[in-house]
Amino acid sequence: MDIYSILILSFCFLIIFGSLLHFTHDWIKKGILLHIFSALNESTWEHMKLLVAPTILVGILQYIFLKETYTNLFNSIFILLLVEVTSIPLLFEPLRLLLKKVPFSVTILIFILSILFGLLTQSYFLKENIYLFPEEIALLLSLGIVGIFAIFSYYPPKIFLFKDPITGKYGDVKEH
Repeated sequence: MDIYSILILSFCFLIIFGSLLHFTHDWIKKGILLHIFSALNESTWEHMKLLVAPTILVGILQYIFLKETYTNLFNSIFILLLVEVTSIPLLFEPLRLLLKKVPFSVTILIFILSILFGLLTQSYFLKENIYLFPEEIALLLSLGIVGIFAIFSYYPPKIFLFKDPITGKYGDVKEH
């Protein structure tokens, strides 16, 4: 399977699985992994979190199919994750400040653009054989991002990224 097919499948998987994670916490209610990876409220952080688990799963699949072709896969997966989760607040927060309430269709577009930006950056890293770090460090940094999202699911900082605009609360509003 070539890189373009893998990236197109990754794009579709990230959109579908990431979108489903927006609703799974309400559907299932229990489970530590569900709590860590599902949206707990409508904060920007929780929307960033929707891409963490799908990106790790995509990274595993990419590794399986592309490990013989590319030697910088962990660097490319790290940059994919980093670009995705940083694109969401960089696109959303200025709009929120300008418009006060960002239309739902625009938030969906931001989600899709974040995935697209991440995959395009990843593709560039793979094609140009770019290494930001040794592969082991890139893997550890990716896992570190997952760890940060896990910790902040239970202990959200009291800053704007974590504040639910609907309830004004932080974290899982059903637990409070």
